[in-house]
Amino acid sequence: MGKKALGKGLDALISGGYESEEAGENIRLIPVEEIVPNRFQPRKSFDNEKIRELAQSIKENGMIQPIVVRKNGAQYEVIVGERRVKAAKEAELAVIPALVKEYSDDRLLELALIENIQREDLNPVEEALAYRMILERERLTQEELANRIGKSRSYIANMVRILELPEQVLENVSRGTISVGQAKALLSVDEETDKISLAQRIIQEGITVRELEHITRKRNVPRGTLPKERDPHVEELEEKLRGRLGTKVKIEYRKGKGVIKIDFYSDDELERILEIVI
Repeated sequence: MGKKALGKGLDALISGGYESEEAGENIRLIPVEEIVPNRFQPRKSFDNEKIRELAQSIKENGMIQPIVVRKNGAQYEVIVGERRVKAAKEAELAVIPALVKEYSDDRLLELALIENIQREDLNPVEEALAYRMILERERLTQEELANRIGKSRSYIANMVRILELPEQVLENVSRGTISVGQAKALLSVDEETDKISLAQRIIQEGITVRELEHITRKRNVPRGTLPKERDPHVEELEEKLRGRLGTKVKIEYRKGKGVIKIDFYSDDELERILEIVI
């Protein structure tokens, strides 16, 4: 669903490349020196080798599809196609075909995010930061943002939550040495120093998400008490609920009685969980 929705959004945006000129779109050949990066570009790093490969393709075949820009004073700010601009500069092009659009700052951020998600160009931290920025700038609910970009509400909530981790842990999530699943498991650890030490163990020992969840459950047992063997059926139910609700769930069960504890981290997340369970 996500890919289809995002793809359709970008197709509508660029109106089918050069054919959009027939529909009255404003396509121009713009000097490369007048084109500046999208200030809201969520992607912070680009693969230089892939840029060089694209530059070589542009040298051989030209720029097949125009980029999308908006006028910003005497310059043009990239909306869609920042990687192509970098490659065009590498290929030493003097001008680039561009479709000129008028968009607000908020829409500029959203379109840059959609383009990168569709191409899977963002690392998890860049993606999470972009979601948080849009939510705060546009005062959207997580549900509204999810509908706009073709993701589930729980996915948005979980991605934004990983930003609560310590900076040095997030650096490893950015590099891919810690997965999003492992990062989510680390959120259940109370102490920041424990989060950092566990992150180091993940990298050094290759701890899986399931192993990490087992470790964190033991760490969260209060001092002075001995951890008791838990009913495997209860643990299985917890795991199913975590997957369904997209947040930390704890079942305290004893002789047919107990409590289900569901964590939430914002009013929006509480509302999302209530919509699922009520």
